[in-house]
Formats: sequence, structure tokens, C-alpha cells
Amino acid sequence: MDQSTTPPPDPEPSKRPGARYAYMRSDGTLDIVVGSFIAGLGGYAYQFLGGRSLGEDGFAPIGVLLTAHFLSFVIVLMPIEQFVIRRITVGARGWVVPLRAIALVVAAGAAAVFVVSVAGDDYFTSRREFVIFMVLTVAGHFFFAVGRGYLAGFRRFRAYGYSSAAASMLRLAIAITVAIVAPTVTGFAWAHVLGPLVIVFWRPWKQPDDATRLTEEETADTSERGLLAGLVLSAAASQALLLAGPLVASRLGATAAEFSVTYATLLIARAPLTLGYNLIARILPPFTEMAVKGEYRELRAWARGIALAAGVLAGFGALLGSLLGPLLVSVAFGEGFAPEPGVAALAGAGVVLAAGALFIGQILVARGQSLRLLLAWLAALAAAAFSLFLPIDDPIYRVVVAFFVGEVVALAALVVAALAKEGDETSISHGYVVVKRSIDIGGSLVALVLLFPILFVAAVLIRVGSPGPAFFRQQRVGRNGRDFWMVKLRTMIIDHDEEVFREHLDRLQQTDPDDGIYTIRIDEDPRVTPIGAKLRKWSIDELPNFWNVLKGSMSLVGPRPLVRDEAELIGLDDARFTVKPGITGMAQVHGRDAISLEERTEWDHRYVEDRSTRLDLRILVQTVGTVFAAPGAEDERNTDAGAGLDEA
Repeated sequence: MDQSTTPPPDPEPSKRPGARYAYMRSDGTLDIVVGSFIAGLGGYAYQFLGGRSLGEDGFAPIGVLLTAHFLSFVIVLMPIEQFVIRRITVGARGWVVPLRAIALVVAAGAAAVFVVSVAGDDYFTSRREFVIFMVLTVAGHFFFAVGRGYLAGFRRFRAYGYSSAAASMLRLAIAITVAIVAPTVTGFAWAHVLGPLVIVFWRPWKQPDDATRLTEEETADTSERGLLAGLVLSAAASQALLLAGPLVASRLGATAAEFSVTYATLLIARAPLTLGYNLIARILPPFTEMAVKGEYRELRAWARGIALAAGVLAGFGALLGSLLGPLLVSVAFGEGFAPEPGVAALAGAGVVLAAGALFIGQILVARGQSLRLLLAWLAALAAAAFSLFLPIDDPIYRVVVAFFVGEVVALAALVVAALAKEGDETSISHGYVVVKRSIDIGGSLVALVLLFPILFVAAVLIRVGSPGPAFFRQQRVGRNGRDFWMVKLRTMIIDHDEEVFREHLDRLQQTDPDDGIYTIRIDEDPRVTPIGAKLRKWSIDELPNFWNVLKGSMSLVGPRPLVRDEAELIGLDDARFTVKPGITGMAQVHGRDAISLEERTEWDHRYVEDRSTRLDLRILVQTVGTVFAAPGAEDERNTDAGAGLDEA
């Protein structure tokens, strides 16, 4: 994620079978996402199975048990996991869990037992045997959290994702067996105990031979004073807004059925957080390295960008919640669990804001600023508690309104905390650079989320339409003439002849600008597939570029990145290479690929000279009009000339 510390890629990519996807697997990001997704599906399937097997009233005990477990896991065990990740990242080795962490686990187990005992009077009919379940599940998940902390700290993200998925699948397998043989509350409870035990198969304490370590000079000022306590208290305040909702509804007089509706609604709504909790392990190590190295400007840009993305996506979350929320809950649990559309809308928007707050909070964790983190969540918790006194008769509505208000305050408070400068910070941030990076992060996050269905369908069509992978990467020239790997959708046949591109380069080099225009596209390019032509027409092949923007090698707005052969025709000392390349730019909105290399360079020079936030926003708006008003109108066969070099 910290592009500035990443060395230039090897200019000679491997040609071994499977090498085309190696770049997607190399850092473990894809594995942790897929593993977390499988873990989330397994977790939901486990609870759906319980709801279907036990019914509305019968599921209430499992809802209470899981709520108590979730609270202990997220409030105590996840902060311990974060603490372990941070310690390993800054160079600690051996057993890094302090005694105070173990004491917190014991306290969490006692609190969970108390919750089960109190709630048992309402829903359990005095089934005290579940106290044993709570003790064992807290202990087992403690070792699970510590193990995953080691895996993430050593950057073994692939193992992190696999172990998360395996734990969920084992629990689901046991639950299916219970449902077939004899569906009982006790059986489903014990299924939850055994899942985390699979962590031992990945030997998380094993340090990889190529593990990177920060220098002693870089970590000299690293402090963790009060960090663990601050993380736990912050998590308690933050998760009380979401996970304690069903218990609050119960205290407000909700019936067993209303409790189950509240639980099911918030369970479905918090699906993004299921993935987000695991992605913490992916973002915390690089955030910690940025903080240790003093890259505060980049961290503030991430805070602004995540907040921007959360604000935009919250509206879509509310819309999807109102339209699909009741249907999804009824399909998963049964019609009796379905919430009102308004309840689902508030829950959907609130969870998106919660996800944004979760990731911004990791910036404060990386910087060791647990006090700021705690104060932000206490302000959110106070706002939510105040909202419970609003004159709303329905306990379900009161809970989700309080949750939504709390998450709005949390996001705002965390952004303010993350943007505050350090007392010893002397560097002055250039306003435009910070704002531009913030917009890049927020815009790319929004685009990747909203455009994922289109990207998925396009990838499937590419695989069906012609042999070969859906994605490919290609070296392009970035800022200061450094190469980077740009990701795109494949639009050409594999194993094509590169002679077409070589002839194009020769013609570009020999063409006199005064003798007419020879454009940078290749007309009637025989390498482009029928599906590829359609994707190019609507610029869908460039959607994966948003991943490059998120990583920092590209920007939303800037000169279009060229392959090195084209870049050398212009000259690597040209002004266009002093800024990050972009997905769109002035040249793109003034003719796309239907202009000459010289004219495109002139537009790029004008952008470098006049660039500003206002100009960037104007170009983004014009880009939408250019694509949708007349997509590919100049020639449906237009081609990014250098696109085919590595599409093989």
C-alpha cells in the first residue's frame, strides 16, 4: 500500500504457467480477501442454518450466545490481534502477548458468562450449561486471534485468509451434522467452539525466511504505552453501537420475536464488516510502517479518502438496505425475521459508515494514538445513547436510529483525530497534493465497490469469448520515469504477433507532425477480440486501473501512462513524467485516442502547468460525459497502442 517504499518491478516478468496471475497472489491480498469472503459466507450460513432449524423463538438463545461471543471477540480479542500485528511489524519476536492481555481475556470470559446468565432468564429457561460454552469459546478464539496476529505481522496474508476460511467451514460442517441428526441449541453452541482450533495447522509462530524488518533507528521512537487498554476501550465503545443492539432492544422491552428481528437485521447489514474485520490485518502493517517512517501526509490522505468513500457509499447502503434488506433477511431466516424497509435502510447506511470508521481507526492504531481513538468512540457512544431517548415507540427503530447517529459521529470524530498533526511534525503538507491523494483513495474505493458487478461480468465474458486469462498486467512508465505494473482487462488474443505494435512505433517515430496527424491508436487492430472491442468502446477494460490508483502508482487524473517505447519517443525528461499518470486527463477528454502523440503531449503539458483540485474535478465530470455521450464514436476499433505487449 505504501507505493513509495516499493522497489521497481522486475522488467522481465516470468513466463511460467500461471505467471499471469502471480502478481495478484504475490502479496496475499487476493488470498485474504477470498478467505475472508468464504469465512463470512460460512459464518452467515451457520447462523442461517440455526435460524431455519430452531425457528424464531428457538433461535433467541443462539442469538444471545453469539452476541456475547461477538462482543468479547471484537472488543477484547481483536484488539489483542491488532496489538500482536503491530508488535510483530515493528520487530518484536517470540511470545509477544503481555500478561495484561491474558488478564483481559479472563475478564472478557467472565463478562460473557454474565451476559449469558442474565439473558438466560429471558430466553434460556435456565440452561446454565452454556456457561461452559462461553468459557471454552473465548479461550479457543483467544489463541485463534493471537495466531492470526502472528500471521499478519509476518505478512503471511495467504495463511491468514486460509485459516479464517477453514475455521468457518469446520464450524459450518459440524452445524450441518447437528441439523441433520438432532437440531438442538446445545449442538449449535458446541459447533462454535471447535472452529478456531484449525489455526494450529498453519503454525502461525513460524517466521518466514524473507520476513522484512524495520531498522532500529526507525522503531526507536515507537511507543505502545497504554495502547492495548486504549484499543480495548475503543473497541468496547465502537462495537456497543452494533453488536449490543439486540441486547439493548431486549432491555427496551422487545419480545423474543422482536429480539430475533433486530439480531437478524443487524447481522445481515453488517456483512461488509465481516470482511472488513479481516482486512484490518492487511492494512495495519503498511499503515504502521508509514507511521514509523513519519509518512503522516499519506496517512492523512488515507483518512480523508476513506471518509469520502464511506459518505458516498452510505447513500447506496441505505438504498440497497431498503430495497433488498427485508427480502434478504426473510430468505435467510424466514419471513418472521424481516424488518421494515426504513429499519433496513438505516442499518445499511450505518454499517457502511461503521466500515469507514473501522479503517480510519487503524491509522490511529498504527500511530499508537489510542487516546484519540478512545475519545472519538466515546463521543459516538454518547451520541447513540442520547438518541435512545428520542420519542420512538418501536424498540427496533430506536436501536437502529441510535446506531446510525453513533456511526455518523464516530466517522466525523475519527477523521478529525486522524487529521490532527503531531506535536513534533515540522513538515508542511502541500494542500493540493494531500487533497488529490484523498480524492484518489476515496474515488477509487467507491469505483471498485460500485463497479465490481460490471468488472465481474466483463471478466466472465472475456474468459468465455477467447482463451486466456481475464486480467493482464503491463509495465508502464510512471512518475519520474519509474516503471510500475498497470492492471487491465484483457482485450486481445493471447500469443499475438507484436509486429503490429512495432510497425506502429516506427510510424510514430517517422511521422512529421506538420505533415498530418497519425494518432496513437491502431486502427483495425487484428489483435483485438470482439469482446475486447466492446470493452474498449466503453473503457471498461480500464476499470482495474482503480486498483493502481488505490495503491498509489496512478491517480484518477493525470497523463495517460505510456509503455516505455512510446515514452522514449517523447523523452523521459518531459514535464508529463513529473506527475503521476492518471486514468483520465485533459488529453483523454479532448479526443481520447483520436489525437496525435504530439497533441496529446501538449494537453499533458497544459495539465501539468495548470493542475489544481478544481481542474481535476472538472476533468472527472467531463470524462463521464465523454464516455457515455459518445463512447468510442471515433472508431469502435480504437486501440491503446501499447496494450498488447504483455497480453500474451
